[in-house]
Amino acid sequence: MAAEIEIVSILKPRYKDFLEGEFRQIAPTKAAMEYRKQLLQQLLDRTQELNIRGIVDPDLIFKTTIDELGDIVCLLNDFEEREQRSEDLKHKLSTGTAVAIAVIALIAIVYVIVGAATGIWHPTWLILLGGIFSSLILLMIFASLKLLKKRKVIPVRFMIAASEILVTVFIFLLLQLVFHISKSWLIFLAMVAMLFGSDTAMAFLAGSKGRWIELPIFIEVLCVMLYVILGIALAPAKIWHPGWLLCLGGVAVAVVEFICYTVGKSRAKDAAEEKSEGKKQDEAYWTQWDD
Repeated sequence: MAAEIEIVSILKPRYKDFLEGEFRQIAPTKAAMEYRKQLLQQLLDRTQELNIRGIVDPDLIFKTTIDELGDIVCLLNDFEEREQRSEDLKHKLSTGTAVAIAVIALIAIVYVIVGAATGIWHPTWLILLGGIFSSLILLMIFASLKLLKKRKVIPVRFMIAASEILVTVFIFLLLQLVFHISKSWLIFLAMVAMLFGSDTAMAFLAGSKGRWIELPIFIEVLCVMLYVILGIALAPAKIWHPGWLLCLGGVAVAVVEFICYTVGKSRAKDAAEEKSEGKKQDEAYWTQWDD
């Protein structure tokens, strides 16, 4: 029994080194890490079997067990293909769900158009529409979380914009049909500023190279939209002049952006460190074991 334990303790590090080297050929996923641990246990179990049969040469046992695995490259390729098929299936299911929800949303939109044109509807349908919009938004939030884990920022930015548009449309319909606010359409002007704002925030969070260009553009759009909204909403109050001074907000931000640049460099450094940590985490997928 002591001899068996000794053989296992001798070969275990060699098996680990072998598997870590081979598994670098495939993506460092959690599933791959679990499969690597499974193969290690398989090799250790086989080592004990050979040792019980009287084979005591570590080199011979190592060669025998590795040969019995077969073509490790094909083995890993097959594993990756199975994982990919599983991911494709999940993607198809997600796509099917998205299409189903999109169809429901389309039907609701058609109902809105018909109701607005004929006047045969009642505002209570907004409850249904709100549920549909909420479902779409939740679906996009779920997808965004998945994409952020993969560091795919651009699709997330589009999904955030789409969510904001849905919220704006619902609020507009609520104000227009339930509360009968005549200037409720002004919310769409606010939506423009909101879209620019969220996209700029995402650009900073993602460390986008163009984030310092987007910031003054967002401020300028925000100031212009605020100027127009106040001018229309508070009419006939005379705020058009000197209210136009609000439009200089973006220019002012551009002037002081040199100061912000220092902060931006600091954040870029932090982002680089986080990226380095991410690489270390990937390395763990190749080298992490239970013991």
